[in-house]
Amino acid sequence: MSLTKRQFLGYGAAGLAGLAAIAYGLGAFSGDPGWTSTFMTVDEMKASGGHVVDIRTPPEWAETGVIEGAQLVTFTDPARFLAKVGPQIADGRDLILICRSGNRSSRAARALAGKIPNRIISIDGGMMREIASGYRTVPPS
Repeated sequence: MSLTKRQFLGYGAAGLAGLAAIAYGLGAFSGDPGWTSTFMTVDEMKASGGHVVDIRTPPEWAETGVIEGAQLVTFTDPARFLAKVGPQIADGRDLILICRSGNRSSRAARALAGKIPNRIISIDGGMMREIASGYRTVPPS
């Protein structure tokens, strides 16, 4: 069987597309950043067994209150943050990050991805969404 150049290129392109689809299905191009952004209620966060860390600043904690039991650590850089939070997540549990709106926690999650083996969850909508959903905060301690 003799193929024209056009047929040969067409079959080759189809073959490469098929291989790419298989590789994608196996996760080779999954793009999994090591973290996820999702909304969870405070009850869901606590039920998950993850370690909840409020990465806002002290004035923000004072302004709105905080999640009862959350660790309060302002995120400035991965090394300083992990020095404070690392011992609490050494058991492998999820690291749940919350900020005001979800933007800073997403950036922090991105900065931490690959530096720890734990799954990192950024709370979409942050404290604004938690409060709007009816969560009653407690004063920071």
